[in-house]
Amino acid sequence: MARTAKKSSPVWYGFLQAGDRSSPVIRDDRLDTGNRKTIYLFNLSRNSILEYSREVVEPKLRDLKPDESATISELDAAYKKARRSFKDRGAGVRSILNRSSSTPASNEAVYKDIPVEDDSNDAWVEEDED
Repeated sequence: MARTAKKSSPVWYGFLQAGDRSSPVIRDDRLDTGNRKTIYLFNLSRNSILEYSREVVEPKLRDLKPDESATISELDAAYKKARRSFKDRGAGVRSILNRSSSTPASNEAVYKDIPVEDDSNDAWVEEDED
């Protein structure tokens, strides 16, 4: 699957050939489904970001033809609007993995100012069970 002119861009503009449900689409590699078998695509006809089975959808994707490139500005505008309210499942996983190291490794740092009574002089007595 070809990318846009910028090879480093995570965004690909294409077309989903699916009969009467065909549509210009955007694939943004920054969106993660959390499942290797699925991908998110922004579907202009449905005006939303949808999850698709890779196996089913990838053979139906193609680059935009030169006469379809005029839809890129429309795709961008609609995608940006849909993206504002969209939360991908992989975002939660990434936020956990990218959590800053300022989080205490244990509760010890959280409770360090709370005085603790010293029980070391108390006798421990075990009772035999008969």
